[in-house]
Amino acid sequence: MDAEESVTGTVSYLLGKLGRHATGRFAARLAPLGLRPRHCGVLELLAPGPRAQLDLADALGVTPAVVVDMLDELERLGAVRRVRDTADRRRHLIELTREGGRLRAQAISLARETDAELLATLDPAVATALRHALQGLATTFLAGISPDQPEAG
Repeated sequence: MDAEESVTGTVSYLLGKLGRHATGRFAARLAPLGLRPRHCGVLELLAPGPRAQLDLADALGVTPAVVVDMLDELERLGAVRRVRDTADRRRHLIELTREGGRLRAQAISLARETDAELLATLDPAVATALRHALQGLATTFLAGISPDQPEAG
């Protein structure tokens, strides 16, 4: 049976399997830092400046409750802090701490290591083409989520 006659040869199936594999490899690298892949999207979104919790949920495509859980975890790591919005005292803004910036930089390095491992068997031109194709797909299908940032899940 050739790949076109099999579910296991479809792009949907292969991306799912490879995604789980890549996430597992990345998670193993992040674990010593106390981070999980889902935290990386939050760190990326906060890098330019503070954001409201609801804005984070919308940008990540998750429920506010999921964001609260992630923020609690990141707060325990000293990576983020909740501060009152001076324009609206009922609202909390989330800001990246110096430690959060350090963790973000380490996560970027670890993500690049994971990429290098995953793409090691490909010709550099093919690896570049694959990266561009995946960024295009992410832009199309992950509206509101930067193709450069990990999904929160």
